[in-house]
Amino acid sequence: MLKKRSVEKKEEKKPPTEEEMLKILSGADKKDYERICAEYGFTDFRGILKKLKEMKKKEEVEMVRVLKPLEDITAKAGTNVIFDTILELKDPNIRMQWFLGAELLRLQYSHGKYEAKQMGTKHMLCISSVSLSDMGTYTLQVGDKRLSARLSVIDEPLKFLSDFKPKKVTERQTAMFEIRLSKKTDAPLIWKVKGKEVKRDEKFDVSLSEDGLTYTLKIKDVKVSDTGDYTISIGDLTATVPLFIERIPITFTSHLKNTHVQERGKAHLECEMSSKDVHIQWLKDGCDITASRRYIFMHEGRRAEVIIEDCELTDEGEYSVVCTQDNDPHKYVTSANLTVDERFASVKSGLSDAQCPTGSSTELCVVLDDEKVDGVWLRDGVEISELSGVQVVKQGAVHKLVFSGLTEAHEGKYTFKAKGAESEAVLTVADPPEIDSSVLDLLGAEPVTVKAGQTATIKIPFKGKPLPKVTWYKDGVEVIEDERTKVERTADGTSLVLSRCVREDSGAIMLRLKSDCGTAVANLHLNVIDHPRPPQGKVEFLELSGKCITMKWKAPRDNGGNQVTSFVIERRKADKKSWTRVGEVDSSTTVFSDDKVEEGQTYQYRIRAVNAEGISDPLETEEVCSGEPIEPPGTASQPQVSNITKNTMTVSWAPPSYDGGAPVLGYILERRKKGSNMWVQVNKELLTDTKFMVDGLVDDVEYEFRVTSENRAGAGSPSTISNAVLAKDPIRESFVDSLIFFVSLSLWISII
Repeated sequence: MLKKRSVEKKEEKKPPTEEEMLKILSGADKKDYERICAEYGFTDFRGILKKLKEMKKKEEVEMVRVLKPLEDITAKAGTNVIFDTILELKDPNIRMQWFLGAELLRLQYSHGKYEAKQMGTKHMLCISSVSLSDMGTYTLQVGDKRLSARLSVIDEPLKFLSDFKPKKVTERQTAMFEIRLSKKTDAPLIWKVKGKEVKRDEKFDVSLSEDGLTYTLKIKDVKVSDTGDYTISIGDLTATVPLFIERIPITFTSHLKNTHVQERGKAHLECEMSSKDVHIQWLKDGCDITASRRYIFMHEGRRAEVIIEDCELTDEGEYSVVCTQDNDPHKYVTSANLTVDERFASVKSGLSDAQCPTGSSTELCVVLDDEKVDGVWLRDGVEISELSGVQVVKQGAVHKLVFSGLTEAHEGKYTFKAKGAESEAVLTVADPPEIDSSVLDLLGAEPVTVKAGQTATIKIPFKGKPLPKVTWYKDGVEVIEDERTKVERTADGTSLVLSRCVREDSGAIMLRLKSDCGTAVANLHLNVIDHPRPPQGKVEFLELSGKCITMKWKAPRDNGGNQVTSFVIERRKADKKSWTRVGEVDSSTTVFSDDKVEEGQTYQYRIRAVNAEGISDPLETEEVCSGEPIEPPGTASQPQVSNITKNTMTVSWAPPSYDGGAPVLGYILERRKKGSNMWVQVNKELLTDTKFMVDGLVDDVEYEFRVTSENRAGAGSPSTISNAVLAKDPIRESFVDSLIFFVSLSLWISII
């Protein structure tokens, strides 16, 4: 029997509502919106797109949520104010800008006027020492949000806070006026005395306190002339303070002192007062001598002096100084006695023996202690009356015998005699050794040059009486005669003869002529030219590859006396005896590259220096192979980060242990944010140092670094990535943290 199959009724699927569709599309990709709407049977595709766009815009607006808005502030001029707001930010790195009106505040260029601070969700703008110019509307722009508040500044009227009492100051002290204002002002404060404005100089010192409220005037070393009314003016305010000066009694800081002087000598009597503004009167034995021409009176500053020239016995007596000053009725006196003693002449500076060259000018000189005393000159015991070429001169206490055109006829024993004084000396004629200046100029102008193997003859003429001792030196060492070295001497010259010269004979030559009356020296340079010495040291191979061998050497220690013009490079194969010239380079370089080599072949090189005299002996290298390859360098060490701030870090590393066969040319430094796969190269050009300061970092972001070495073959593998480092200014440990650590440590020790 057939069973009747029941037909199930298919239930129709109801399309989702608009709110349900928004939830479905909010988690889907934009390109799949139309397909998803079709699957769910939702037909109002344009309407749902519009609703979805409005919903996302509303979510973006809610990126900034204001918990406390900015509030208007009223403050007094000169005080500090703070605008603050509390914000809930979904993006902590969102850009914030402060404005005054429509003008952006450039906080970093405000010299501390404006400062933006943040404490958690609280954001503040601090304004120091506000003035009327700071009034206005301040706006904080955070994303699309703008928060505003107004600053009002109250300015109080300017007034004096100081008492203006008369000031009394003792003479020569410093008078000081201090004026305190009720507030700061840009108006200038002007001090005046006797109607004339006071300017800052050595006398007056005008200053302003750090808070800008106290003005000070200092009057240094006050005098009677400084008495008067001092007026202070600032804006519309004016005040006057009188200044009175009290005189200081005169004291003698240095009194007249009793003085002894010899007859016909000079007497000085002097004293020093405590003030220079005094009137001076001089007395001798109680009589006024101020107008007498017998005395020389001097009054300079606080010092008073009387000078008595050519003292006589009648000048003995008591001398007094009487001092007075204006506005002071007192007289101030100091006294002292002058004693004049009779005296005899004595020799202060006697004659000295003299040796002088023929035709020269000289003098014999005696100095006595009394310029009024005369004397006589004797030669070999006979008084000089007339002698050709001799002049007798007397200049005060100095007695001279002056000779011109000295000859052997002037030789002898000379004696000077005076009352109580006598001195003698011997004059002789002698000529020191002398080399003509033209000869010295010629010797110093150019070196004496000879070729190796030739004979060098150096002849120098001279004059001298008696005949001087002749000594030749080479490089500071006395020349000793041998089979190659001869020294010839005559009455008017000397010669140094060097036969079969060698390069080592080059050096500084000096001739020294010495006698009892002088020394003469001639200097010259002997240059023996020869072919150069071989290039120096061991040859350094900079490159050993299958295509090129590059070598480096040092220039010869001795160029043979002539400049090296070039270097000749030769080579031979290891199994060959013959040498082949492979190149020649200018003397300015000591590097040569041989690019005509066979890979895997062993070579030996030799290098010779060339100058105008010939070619040097060779400098031979070791045998080297041209088959060593060059590859990129190894890996540098893991970078280390130090000196961390919110904007900069210093990254350092060590070079790779393997350079790949060629010197490392430099390094490439890269950075990336932690968690990112995108590396950014920090340097535009290769870094030659192993340390580099990275700037332009973003505050509160972690960074990682890596370094790649590079040589002529290319870049090697990047180094191990550095530890992640947070860009943040260092924060000092607070006192509370230190205290917590100390208590924790104490508890731990107690438990143990």
